[in-house]
Amino acid sequence: VDFFVGGPLDYLFLAQPLPQNSLGPEKSFTPLGKTMEYCAATPVRRPADPSSPSPTPSPLSLRQWRPAAQRNLRNQWSRLLAAKTQWLDAAASGRSHAATLVNAYLSRSYMPGMDLGVLKDMPRIRDRASAKLAHKEVQCREMLLSAYKEMVCAMSDLVKASLAMRCFSKVSSGSPLVRFTDRQDDLNDLGDGGGAPVHRWVSMLEFENLAKELVEMFVSELQLKRLIVLDLLSINLKEGVDPSLEWSDELYDGEFNEFQSIGLGSGDSFPLPENWKADVLQARRPGHTPSHEVLQVYLTSWLANVNIKTNR
Repeated sequence: VDFFVGGPLDYLFLAQPLPQNSLGPEKSFTPLGKTMEYCAATPVRRPADPSSPSPTPSPLSLRQWRPAAQRNLRNQWSRLLAAKTQWLDAAASGRSHAATLVNAYLSRSYMPGMDLGVLKDMPRIRDRASAKLAHKEVQCREMLLSAYKEMVCAMSDLVKASLAMRCFSKVSSGSPLVRFTDRQDDLNDLGDGGGAPVHRWVSMLEFENLAKELVEMFVSELQLKRLIVLDLLSINLKEGVDPSLEWSDELYDGEFNEFQSIGLGSGDSFPLPENWKADVLQARRPGHTPSHEVLQVYLTSWLANVNIKTNR
């Protein structure tokens, strides 16, 4: 995506400036440098890491950079909003399929002792009902996996948008136009305008911190939902069959490649959080079937989105 600047400064402020006290700790995906001090009338916030200073642009370069940076930020936040909406829609769909799967599984498990009333004398009624419920389970597993795949795709879009917020000068010879892009051509250009504010007093670093905080919430929630999907895909009433999936198993073709492409996976795996390992290994014993109460907790946890802070 290229941004062209050929006219006077055109400020594109956000409708609601973000409060400074809600921006969280200053952490960044890439090291940033010291702040440009070109104008006393424009407050400038210094990045947290002064060890890798950004080049100080001239006032003219800054006037050309800021409108393009504002435009790119608006585009990336629009992408973040669309990806977040897609993720939440897929999660809602997944919860519906998970609830239907659990209901079909429990109904089939209770079928041998279920009181069928006047239907109990029908030939092979229990076998036929169990077969239909088993078929329903297969369909729900496929739809649950499809919803999970949509969540992974939305997660990928979230990460990519959060990493594309900076605005870099585009190297071009023989052209009088100043061009900007979200791809870095010049290693000396960090795309942050020397730490100058993009919108009023909010710098590029602070926008990145907000995006990073949002992404981390959805990554944690995706990890939790992946654990639930593993158990729901593994439950089976067939004797002598151990269909349990492990965390290191790929749930669909290309899942780990997707994680690796956005920096969430290492090699052929999606790392399990260190503080989860002991509890997960204890809970997921081979051949262990979750009880009715555990399945209810799964559905409640899925619905609650416990790792997403809606008040942020």
